[in-house]
Amino acid sequence: MNTDTLGVAVVGAGADHWSSAAHLPAIAALDDLRLERLVTSSPESASAAAERWGVPATHELDPVLVDDAVDIVAVTVRVPRHAEIVRAAIAAGKHVYCEWPLATGSDQARELAELSAAHPEQVHVTGLQGRYSPQLRTAAALLASGRIGRPLSANLRLHLPHGLLPRPAHRAHLRHRSVGANVLTIQAGHALDMLGVVLGRPRVDSARLWSAVPEFLVDTGERLPRDAPDTLVTVLDHAGVITVAHVSQTGPRETFAVEILGTEGSLTLTGTSQPQFGGLSLTVTPLGGAPSAEIAPHADLVHPSPLPASHPGHNVASAYAALGAAVRDGRRDPLLPDFRAAVDLHELLDEIERAAAEKR
Repeated sequence: MNTDTLGVAVVGAGADHWSSAAHLPAIAALDDLRLERLVTSSPESASAAAERWGVPATHELDPVLVDDAVDIVAVTVRVPRHAEIVRAAIAAGKHVYCEWPLATGSDQARELAELSAAHPEQVHVTGLQGRYSPQLRTAAALLASGRIGRPLSANLRLHLPHGLLPRPAHRAHLRHRSVGANVLTIQAGHALDMLGVVLGRPRVDSARLWSAVPEFLVDTGERLPRDAPDTLVTVLDHAGVITVAHVSQTGPRETFAVEILGTEGSLTLTGTSQPQFGGLSLTVTPLGGAPSAEIAPHADLVHPSPLPASHPGHNVASAYAALGAAVRDGRRDPLLPDFRAAVDLHELLDEIERAAAEKR
C-alpha cells in the first residue's frame, strides 16, 4: 500500500456513464486517493479511457488485481457482473467499493457478505452514497433531537420520466427484470435506504409493484417489450411511524420529496432528481402554521464532500472519504454501507416484492 495515498482502480470506466460522471471526479477531488488504473470492456475503449483520464487502462482485470499500487477496486459495471469481480478483488486482498445493487439478489448478496466477513482486514462497501447527503444527515439529527416532536407518519415520493422517454439503445438491458436494475432495486432501493437513516429499518405492511408502461422506448424508434417493473407503491411501518412510498418511472418530470409529520411540526426533504445524487433541500415547518424555514446542513458533519452540492459525485466523494478513513486507521463510520447493510436492503426489497406478489 502506498503510504501517502490509496490507489484506486475503476472497473467499468470505458463509457460515459456513472463512473465517469461520479466516481472518477470524486476520486480526483480527494487528497488521500489517487486514480491508479482503469478497466474497460475492450482494447479500443481502454485506449480511449487512458487518453481521456491520463492513467493506464486495460480491458483485462487480472493485471489490476496483481498490481500492488492498487489498494481499492471500484466495481461500476452492470449488476450481473458484480459478484464475480468482487470475489476476485477480495481474493486478491483488495478493498472494494461496489456499486449498488451489490448483487442480482439476496442469496448472492449474502454470499458476498459472508466472504467479506471472512476478511476483516479488508474494507468492502456498497454504493449507497445517499446516506452521506448532508441534508439527510442533518434531518436525522434534527429528528433525534426532537425538533418536530414525536414522529407520527411519513410519505415519500420519487417520480422520474424514464419509462416515458426514449432511452439510449445501450440501456435497453434495463427492460429485463433479471438484470436486477429497475425501479425497485435502483430508485426505490436508494430512496428507502436513505429514509432508513432517518427512521430506521421498516417492516413491510403492503405493496403493489407493476409495469405501467409495458414497452421500453429506445432512441432508435424501437418499442421493446419489458418485464421489469416501473412503478411501486408500498406502505411501511417504521416502528409505528407509517410511511407511504410511491416510486415511479412514469412521472412527467424528476421530483423527490420526503415529508415526516410530527407532534410539533414537519420535516421535509426535496429535490429535482434521484435523491442519492445530492442537491437536496431541507425545511422544517413548526406546528400551527408558522412559515417553513430552510435548514442549512450541520457544519461539523464527518467526511464532507469536496465537490459542489449539485455535482452527481457529491455524496460519492463522501463515501470514498469514509472508505479511505476505514482503510487507513480502522475508523468505520456508522453510516458506512458495508456488505451487511447491502444484504439488509436486498432483504427489505425482497419483502416488498413478496407483498406485491400477494396482490398480483
